[in-house]
Amino acid sequence: MGQEAGARTADEPDPTLSPGPSGQPASNRQSGQPRQSRPTDPVRPSLEDSAGVVAGVGEALSALTGPLLAVCEQAVAGLVAQEPSTLVLVGPGERTWRHEPQAWGTLAGYGVAVEAPRDHPATAPGLPLSLTIGRWLLERAGWTGPVVLQEVSVTASVSDCLELGHSLDQQTGLHAAWLVLGDGSNRRGMRSPGFEDPEAESFDAAVVKALTGADPEGLADIAPARADELGCVGRVAWQVAAGGLDGPRSATAALRYEGAPFGVAYFVADWRFPA
Repeated sequence: MGQEAGARTADEPDPTLSPGPSGQPASNRQSGQPRQSRPTDPVRPSLEDSAGVVAGVGEALSALTGPLLAVCEQAVAGLVAQEPSTLVLVGPGERTWRHEPQAWGTLAGYGVAVEAPRDHPATAPGLPLSLTIGRWLLERAGWTGPVVLQEVSVTASVSDCLELGHSLDQQTGLHAAWLVLGDGSNRRGMRSPGFEDPEAESFDAAVVKALTGADPEGLADIAPARADELGCVGRVAWQVAAGGLDGPRSATAALRYEGAPFGVAYFVADWRFPA
């Protein structure tokens, strides 16, 4: 992905949602620095913070997910502030498909009365959860410019993901910003959506290392079978992002957030590309 500018990586659940796949990395390749201040250290709520609140409501859920939402909004606001030519959203779903720019999604199936974007055609919702979250974040940040909505099948091969990322990079150009959405393992703890797996934490740690190193090889090395075993749907989106990178050290990265509320791993990181 490009020669100039920064990148962002975001994973984002709505603060009122129950556990489930949502969102992840975002990359901005527009030159310059974000206008918002950045935290010097990532927010790291402990796994214990989420114990007992999966079935909780109201204040408990807001308190748990509020820091994550705030970090995601800050990251996306930074993307929008760069005034990119296009915002490219990449997220996992049931198929590999380029949605029309006017496509929309809903969180009604998760008990939340949210449609994203709010103004949309009188058609059936077609976006997967990941891209719905992405559109919701962009709307909250005030983005009204062009969007590319790329869904990636959770069963896509590594080679197909890398090829798709390269193609997207070539099509959208140097001044596009990428918001890439995808969860880590959902096996993090007794209250996770999947069965707890003691290897989930080390798996997620390897993902964080690759994300914070802006390391395309590290992302490409995530084994599809292992990701599936650990309930990680973000693998395909991250590997599309890897396909758009020029190579190791073509970008720098900073971790904003790392945690596992509801037993699902979320990470938020920025990727920046040199001018």
